[in-house]
Amino acid sequence: MSIKATSIQYIKGDGPAKKKLFQNLGIETIEDLMYFFPRRYEDRAQMTPISEVKVGEYQTIYGKVVSKKSRRSWYTKKHVYETVLGDDKGRIFCVWFNQPYLEHYFKEGRKVVVYGKVEIYKDRIQMVSPEYEILGTDDDESLNIGRIVPVYPLTRGITQRYLRKIVKACLDKHIEDIKDILPVSLRNKHRLPNIKRSVFNIHFPENMDFQHNAHRRISFEEFFLFQLAVLKRRMSIVSKPGVAHKVNSDLVDEYAGIFPFDLTGAQKRVIQ
Repeated sequence: MSIKATSIQYIKGDGPAKKKLFQNLGIETIEDLMYFFPRRYEDRAQMTPISEVKVGEYQTIYGKVVSKKSRRSWYTKKHVYETVLGDDKGRIFCVWFNQPYLEHYFKEGRKVVVYGKVEIYKDRIQMVSPEYEILGTDDDESLNIGRIVPVYPLTRGITQRYLRKIVKACLDKHIEDIKDILPVSLRNKHRLPNIKRSVFNIHFPENMDFQHNAHRRISFEEFFLFQLAVLKRRMSIVSKPGVAHKVNSDLVDEYAGIFPFDLTGAQKRVIQ
């Protein structure tokens, strides 16, 4: 069965229970998953120490939960949850509003990656409502740390960590089933990689140059197919035979005789 027809539920690690969640992301088949591309990337190969973050910039920080607390703001009446992340060189506060459930996710000692804008508030460094990812307690972080990591659009019930695992399993098993529609001569002319390598590098690039080339290859294919569709439509219109209409001269003469005056030569040519 082709990847276009094979349901997402047959990927190892997925199943019928998760099928509906993937449908919320527009993913029905294995091919849909392969072409469900990240919305951005985080370079976790060389993480910035907390003590070296730049205020006013969006940055990705890795650390462990040092402490946490929940409270209600007396001024805004909002529920405030904050946690302190730390590494060997510094500490940073992360604050979320009206998300009390986070207390169940951030356990002291857990490894966490957060992405957001670094700010100064009351002489402390903090991020307000950053994106976060709770890393696993196992030792295998090959898809989530120490590399360029894809960040995908999500739906409730699916985490970044889980989605990366499913995408990687899908690529490992089905990457050879992708058919390259661009001929080798065209790819060589424009220095484009093949589609298998491009799809893999759009998800898990070794570096951003690989990601850029993969994005260029896939974009080229989309425009190529669009142009083919336009040309096909144009050629069908050009080659389509026209409809010949025969004019009944008796009807024309009858129509001209309705007018209470004699038609000029120009008027006669119009109705003929």
